Amino acid sequence: MKSDETVALVTGANRGLGQSIVKALAETGVPRIYAASRSPFQLPDFGSTTSVLPLELDITDASQVASATSLASDVTLLINNAGLLPRGSATSVSEQDLRAAIEVNLIGTWRMASAFAPVIETNGGGAIVNILSLISLHNAPPFAAYSAAKHASWAMTQSFRDDLAGTRVRVIACFPGGIDTDMRQGVPAIKATPDSVASSIVEGIMRGDTEIFPDHVSAMQGPSLLG
Repeated sequence: MKSDETVALVTGANRGLGQSIVKALAETGVPRIYAASRSPFQLPDFGSTTSVLPLELDITDASQVASATSLASDVTLLINNAGLLPRGSATSVSEQDLRAAIEVNLIGTWRMASAFAPVIETNGGGAIVNILSLISLHNAPPFAAYSAAKHASWAMTQSFRDDLAGTRVRVIACFPGGIDTDMRQGVPAIKATPDSVASSIVEGIMRGDTEIFPDHVSAMQGPSLLG
């Protein structure tokens, strides 16, 4: 992709990795970015000439997603970053947390990709990027709901690739390891900074990668787990 011809939409853009992805896109020269979050938030000053537009969007709300396709009708790059990380093993996680993890990490990602694939195709083509996790490729027992939802989201990502193979919409899977964000606070792991991960993700997108392993841990473990 050419950064100066890209119009991006990033979900979960109010903090953590999402905010860093918006920053990395701006630094790369993407002229227009929709920064989506389920509640209003104040964007930081990225010191860029890029137009960054806040977009109130709850990916679990089908009507809001439908509205977003009209409000952001010029999108050529969708980055599905919004996620939810409930804690609990298979025997301790609540049904409520399991359903919530599936609703956000699987169904929300599916809903956004389904809605924006025709938008991207109409705009001349581009890409859908699903921010998955190394946990998509191997189980993490203390996070049973997240593991299940991310495994399923990787399978759905592959299904989108099959469905969109004859179009101008590429489907990219990203498998970060631990990231030093609020969502992973208190989780013992080697963690990369959100800015470094975001920069690697954006570089991979613009380079045309199909799978992106954006940090040291994922680069070391991911390819062998992917098989």
